[in-house]
Amino acid sequence: MARVNPKQNRKQHKDTKHPKHHHGNQTWDNIQVIVGRLLLYGVPVIVLVTFVAILNLPRSGKQPKGRDDDVKLHLRLAQESVVAENWTQALTHIEDAENAWAVVIPRIQIGVQKGDIMEFTLSLARLKASAQCMDKPGCLRELAELFVYWEELGK
Repeated sequence: MARVNPKQNRKQHKDTKHPKHHHGNQTWDNIQVIVGRLLLYGVPVIVLVTFVAILNLPRSGKQPKGRDDDVKLHLRLAQESVVAENWTQALTHIEDAENAWAVVIPRIQIGVQKGDIMEFTLSLARLKASAQCMDKPGCLRELAELFVYWEELGK
């Protein structure tokens, strides 16, 4: 049996290519740490930001994008027509306000209670009925209520 010199054995051991600790494994570990932290901190932050955005939708959704969805403008014009007792014009402005309200509802319905939307809709219907009856005090009362509803909507 041949005897192996321990020095030669070490030399052979050094010459063989053993894989060293690759930087790829370290990079993968770093990526896992980063992903873990993103999940731990990022997801709750994203959820909170989303809720804040949803709760603020009514404020931005109420803002008119044009004349067709400017509820407050049509109500103001209806009020001027009622004061002047121009009932035909008042009814036109009330119908315009109803149409504008129909455009606004989908934009705000996520962040506004259904009851608030129904109250505003019913108040618009009462305003229209009062204008059809040429009831000036009834119209002015409903308009005052609508302006309050509009200001409080989404708060």
